[in-house]
Amino acid sequence: MTDLEFITIEHDSAVAPYQQVREQILNAIAEGKLAPGTKLPSVRALAGALNLAVNTVAKVYKELELQGAVVTRGRHGTVVQAAEDRAEQEVSDAAADLARIAQTWSVDEETAVKYLRAAFSSLPR
Repeated sequence: MTDLEFITIEHDSAVAPYQQVREQILNAIAEGKLAPGTKLPSVRALAGALNLAVNTVAKVYKELELQGAVVTRGRHGTVVQAAEDRAEQEVSDAAADLARIAQTWSVDEETAVKYLRAAFSSLPR
């Protein structure tokens, strides 16, 4: 296996295996064992190494992605995401949502930007 050799599964635990794997990966990221940009093993490779079902590891990766801890880049695999990247990704996603909503309601760009500026100005400083 690659950088995840520290992961162990306690089969007698009341904690589900997928939760054990997810928590161990999150802890490794928080402790700096898994640096931003670190490529994680494929779902199949990690499942085989841990003797888990492929769907179990896929669930772990999906939850980590939803939490913003990792990003999946198609054929390039799943990598640990930097905190700054997560922040920029969140803002980018929100901006894309704003643009889609504005377009849906026929609100032009200038007006949408005006609303965004008003939202910023209403934030506590």
